[in-house]
Amino acid sequence: MGIAEAFPDYPLDSLPAIPAGWLDVSWHNDNCPSYMVAGLQVFIDYATQEMREHKGEARFLIVCTDSDATLLASDDWQAVIDFVDDRIADGIDAEAERSRA
Repeated sequence: MGIAEAFPDYPLDSLPAIPAGWLDVSWHNDNCPSYMVAGLQVFIDYATQEMREHKGEARFLIVCTDSDATLLASDDWQAVIDFVDDRIADGIDAEAERSRA
């Protein structure tokens, strides 16, 4: 299922630019569309506060898929991109360290 099927009222033109490699895992039982990347689920709520189920909360939410812990809540898309990029870089660095051992 993708955004169009799970959230037919979601204005797709309001989505920020989604990086290559992010997998649309939107599910109709969630509050908003989401993408999976690097062990993270990135929720992208409606741009308009009135459309959100939880008004006043951040538009973007990053959750760790292993623990369901919220790692970032922000209205700044660049903060989301930076967080994910750092997570990917940390994973690559950790893998390089294991290879050297």
